[in-house]
Amino acid sequence: MTRNYLISLFLLLFTISSASFAQEDLSKMGAGKLKKTGAKLYAQGDVFGAIRHYEELLRKKDNYEVMFQLADAYHAARNYPMAQFWYNKAYKTNPKKNARALFFYAKMLKTASQYEDAAAQFKIFKKEYTGFKDSPQYQKLVKNQIASIDSSIKTQANPREVRVTNLGNNINSPMSEYMPIYLSPTSFIYATRAFDTARFDASMQNPTFSTAVKYGISWLNNGDWEFKPNGETVNINHGAFSPDFQRFYFTQCTRDKKSVETCKLYSSKNVFGAWQEPEELPEFINLKGSSITQVGVGNESKKGDEVVYFVTNRPGGQGGFDIWYTIFISKSNAWRAPKNCGTKINTPADEITPYYDVTARALYFSSNGLAGQGEFDIFKATGELGRWTVAENLGAPVNTPFDDYYFSTTTDGKEGLFASNRSGSQTAAYEGCCDDIYHVNFENVFDIPVVGRVYEVEDRDIFNILRSNFEAEEETEEIRFLAGSTVSLFIGNSNEKVFIASTQTDNNGRFEFVVEPNRNYMLQFENARTGTALMPLSTQGVETPDTIFLKDYGINYIPKTKSFISKNIYYEFGKYKLTKEQRQIIDTSIVALLRTAPDIVVELRSHTDNIGGEDFNMKLSQRRANEIIDHVIKQGISPARITGKGFGFSVPIAPNNRPDGSDYPEGRAKNRRTEIQVIGSVSESESGGDDEYDD
Repeated sequence: MTRNYLISLFLLLFTISSASFAQEDLSKMGAGKLKKTGAKLYAQGDVFGAIRHYEELLRKKDNYEVMFQLADAYHAARNYPMAQFWYNKAYKTNPKKNARALFFYAKMLKTASQYEDAAAQFKIFKKEYTGFKDSPQYQKLVKNQIASIDSSIKTQANPREVRVTNLGNNINSPMSEYMPIYLSPTSFIYATRAFDTARFDASMQNPTFSTAVKYGISWLNNGDWEFKPNGETVNINHGAFSPDFQRFYFTQCTRDKKSVETCKLYSSKNVFGAWQEPEELPEFINLKGSSITQVGVGNESKKGDEVVYFVTNRPGGQGGFDIWYTIFISKSNAWRAPKNCGTKINTPADEITPYYDVTARALYFSSNGLAGQGEFDIFKATGELGRWTVAENLGAPVNTPFDDYYFSTTTDGKEGLFASNRSGSQTAAYEGCCDDIYHVNFENVFDIPVVGRVYEVEDRDIFNILRSNFEAEEETEEIRFLAGSTVSLFIGNSNEKVFIASTQTDNNGRFEFVVEPNRNYMLQFENARTGTALMPLSTQGVETPDTIFLKDYGINYIPKTKSFISKNIYYEFGKYKLTKEQRQIIDTSIVALLRTAPDIVVELRSHTDNIGGEDFNMKLSQRRANEIIDHVIKQGISPARITGKGFGFSVPIAPNNRPDGSDYPEGRAKNRRTEIQVIGSVSESESGGDDEYDD
């Protein structure tokens, strides 16, 4: 949607052409060849070579199409004043053919903080650009741009209380420094790429990496960093560590014979301190005909599997480059099919440089399609996979009208690093050409502890079913605080909420979360009778990190730590098929309990005595469990709410023989039993993750 600007920017930063036409006398080249060669150089990432060819052509004659291409080349080179000049000239030369040039001219005005003029031009574009195939996408973009002008004025007038600092000459240089990756709160690695407007060769194709360490309040370069799986240096364009630092994901870019660029995603595993041979991710992730340029790694909230967020232009997105995700299922050593992160993250423009904060459950990324101050702004969205809060602009002074991206943060969220070509960055040529690394200190950010307790409210219907059909404790009048009850934290409200975290109550029924100020949250409790129970929690207006103590909360509850033994389900020796009488007993016990307590998820456990071999009894007990489960499901209970397992005679609760070795029929009768145990809740399973994520 943003023409080829982002593609050219990636090529400029990541894979620069090995060809060079800088020494050629362009004045002797014909207009047709100048145009063709300029387009070829632009596609290969040599935007400065393209600029020279286009400018030489325009010295010979006006060409509205080349004016637009020249503006794009200057935009990719991040020479914003020249891009602004040529977008304006391209539009005025042929308003009908170059209608989209007006949109980008308005963007350049906005980048120059000429907000009033930018707003006027966006409004003209919105009115004029109708009836084109891509008009709907541009209407969305221009709507965001107009909305962001007011917010940009406000945020620059009232910046956040954070401190942003250029890391200085020890880290930054007139070249581009970018892609900081924290190794610890006091060390990080970063990339450096050479900059030369006249020379592009293979030696500039990949960045070099360095380490930085913190001494006191200063960051210092600590030498080169090389990624050497099996002792061999691997060139990388962008990379990210897994949360446990045991896997490194990175992209590599190559060209075919036609100079078509393709970037793919790889991973390497750390085994006993040594990085292993990199593996290319499957073809359904590295999709043919598309590129993966950048990567970030988090984990999934329910099962902890790694989630890889990556930037790609594959089909099926919102437009331009989008952020997608795939899940690595460690249990089966398999990858899930990629999915788009959705419209709360992606736009018809471009979203790049994802970084996932596993502590805060938040995705940081940069976008030039969401409401921002100019070029790429850094945004934060809480959630995971395809479920997110509305993306929040980090505001000034983190964001500026220039490119702000490659954000990463410390584990406590108090500090961060990012790259920017903002005013004040060191430059090898002109303002905006090159990135520096900046440090941000969220000095006034604080966390708020939240503490509560959960107690049991006995439901008479549930209690009567348990007492009549299972070996259950007697009813009690005492208040009983619950251990092992799941409490989940969401951000949002009852109509739209995004999962943050879950915890289980301790032996005193106590739970604790840490939340941020000026947010609206929901606490979700598992409730056996009514399903979920919700409690709103607001930190709006909270100005101190004092602990919030909640009122004790009562729920209907069936403990997960206890197995309930059915009183009346018995089998003849070696039999597993249910009789009519047994089905009736199951209906009045297990089925009745699951209907009365619609939130519980149970496991049915079948046991035998020790008559017969181990294998025989294991299979027999599993068949008995399966028979009961099949009957329960036929009564309308969801298969997701009941599982079954046969234990054979491996878990006796009474002796099968007397001390003198003689048979003990009463003990064997106790061992031939059917139990159920609550193992979870429907509300717990719906708390987070992906609806189709199931191993």
